[in-house]
Amino acid sequence: MSDMMRAALDDGTGQYVVQDVPMPDMFEGAAMIKIRQTGICGSDLHMTTSRTEAQNLPSGHEVAGEIVEIPDGDHGLSAGDRVAIEMVGAGRACLTCRFCSYGQWKHCLNPAPDTGGGFAQYMTRRPAGLFKLPDSLDWVDGALVEPMAVSVHALRYGRMQPGDVVGVVGSATIGLSAIAAARAFGARTVVASARYSQQAEAAKKMGADVVVGSEPGEFEDACLEASNGIGADFVVESVGGFQSTSFQQAIQATRSQGTMLYLGGVKVPMEFDLFDPILREIRIQSAVCYSVIDGRHDYDVAIDLLATGDIPYREIVTHEVGLEDIQTGFDAAWDKTTGSIKVHVSI
Repeated sequence: MSDMMRAALDDGTGQYVVQDVPMPDMFEGAAMIKIRQTGICGSDLHMTTSRTEAQNLPSGHEVAGEIVEIPDGDHGLSAGDRVAIEMVGAGRACLTCRFCSYGQWKHCLNPAPDTGGGFAQYMTRRPAGLFKLPDSLDWVDGALVEPMAVSVHALRYGRMQPGDVVGVVGSATIGLSAIAAARAFGARTVVASARYSQQAEAAKKMGADVVVGSEPGEFEDACLEASNGIGADFVVESVGGFQSTSFQQAIQATRSQGTMLYLGGVKVPMEFDLFDPILREIRIQSAVCYSVIDGRHDYDVAIDLLATGDIPYREIVTHEVGLEDIQTGFDAAWDKTTGSIKVHVSI
């Protein structure tokens, strides 16, 4: 194997330059994975806008690939296995600290160094972060495990209940997985908002009963109408970014003593009225990434949901580009007039 690989690195201006870089470090206990498919996440777009210096390691965290080398151990994996890669937590976790001891690997106190992500030909991660894909799931499905697991984690961690009226603000990749997961977990009614027509169409395919636009008040009114005027039991804010309007929408749409769970990652400081939520005893819940809940990892649950074939999640992949053309993929991900929802990089 060569000691160099191809990888896409942001040059500090938001442009990705594909170049030869050293192979990722094989840190202690790591496996080497040949990357096959990586999704471009909304957070990748946001990081590109805020980055001011050239990258020295590739990013990209929605990854599927094939194991090339793997250390001995009781992990049930072999070279040649096709895997979805949980690269943020379990793939770097020490497995012995306080948080790792109960499967909360994202919060590991002693993680292995980041050796680079999925916008490259190879990556290294620990076997605990490698989740075998069934034969029924291809590379496209495999790279969708991560965004599905984000919403699976959110709804499980937030304790969404069967029979809940669930609202989802935003119908991009994470909003769409939240709709699908809510439906799979027994939501009575799912209300979603969508800014673009392709997102609205996808929201209906994922199982949303009601899909509204993004005009002020539309989502809140729809949640009230779906719940006999009391508000949704469980609302997911999936937009975030450099605005906070969606956060406020989500709170207003939540019933008294309901849960508003934010997944969107608001990137700017915000000011909002806490007096209304406290009077209504709303539970404002954060959730990020994935973990073990009730004895099962969120990746395992996400893989099972995708493997049923009941969720047409792969249809959200509107564009695929090769690694050498990754900038074209980023341009399409930014420009929703292209009809883009999810852009994948095939490697």
